[in-house]
Amino acid sequence: MGTYLIAAVAAAIIYRIGREVVGSFRHPEDEELLDYWNDITKTEDRSAYRQISEHLATCEQCRDRLDELRKRPGGPGTHSPLISRRY
Repeated sequence: MGTYLIAAVAAAIIYRIGREVVGSFRHPEDEELLDYWNDITKTEDRSAYRQISEHLATCEQCRDRLDELRKRPGGPGTHSPLISRRY
């Protein structure tokens, strides 16, 4: 019985770590990037905020997408175009 418990706990830990790793490689959707920029993700889902931060640190493509989203008419950052990157 103890062996099954240890195996179940190990499987749960491996599953959780795997989700974190895969999440950091996935490109966020535009809406997720905007929620990240507006700090909505930071207050609602700290794990997702961390994953997006880690992803932006390594993915120039997503950093560029976020910059383009900010520059769209009515997008966050249109009223303050001199905002520097926070990532």
